[in-house]
Amino acid sequence: MALYVIADLHLSAENKRLCSAFAAFLNELKKGDRLIISGDFFNFFVGIDPYDECQKFIKQTLLTARQRKIDVFFQHGNRDFLISKKDADYFNFTLLPELFIDKSGPEACLITHGDCLCSNDKKYQEFKAITKKTWIRKLFFTLPLFVRKKIAAKLRDDSQKLTGKGRDPLIYGMVPATLDKILTDSNCSIIIHGHLHQYGDHYSETPHEKQRLALGDWGEFYSFVKIDGNGFYLLRYPIDELFR
Repeated sequence: MALYVIADLHLSAENKRLCSAFAAFLNELKKGDRLIISGDFFNFFVGIDPYDECQKFIKQTLLTARQRKIDVFFQHGNRDFLISKKDADYFNFTLLPELFIDKSGPEACLITHGDCLCSNDKKYQEFKAITKKTWIRKLFFTLPLFVRKKIAAKLRDDSQKLTGKGRDPLIYGMVPATLDKILTDSNCSIIIHGHLHQYGDHYSETPHEKQRLALGDWGEFYSFVKIDGNGFYLLRYPIDELFR
């Protein structure tokens, strides 16, 4: 039995191949394995849409995994932070806190989406704080679904335009001091995260960091971390291999 961690799949009805890739990956897990989806599972989420083919596919895929005795957990990302416990029940996964400590490996490790590491991105951090307010969420969900989708699409497009121009790593990148504080507060020296779309295994970047396993986003490749009693393994393969 092992724990697997993935992030940044950005699933949508417009990319059926990526949805199928996720199902194929999940099908490779064995009875008793666990999976943590560490944010940005969906390209964006603004509520349950019973007509959305991607949402229906994911619901059935995760139900099949549950029936196979594979437990699936979810952490919020910056694209799907509106998923509630009720929504999690609908999709057949269990919500985890933003900072989750796992102790199934040789030592405790911290698992998080990773946007909390980018503390110099003040505008995003302010937006994140606002969207956590209960009354803001209630107000947002009074809007019709098609309006919520338009708002999300506009935010996504603005973000993609900014990425196309090139993001300043001093603003949008991981802040070492923030990483060190989060690890210190969590009493961990190993962290697993996504968000940055910068696949890589890093060591001793800060006084309290022993290892940082950074997941890549899914597209041409897929990546994951496998944790068992022997260690932490960051792996990446061409996504075509999931269809062989």
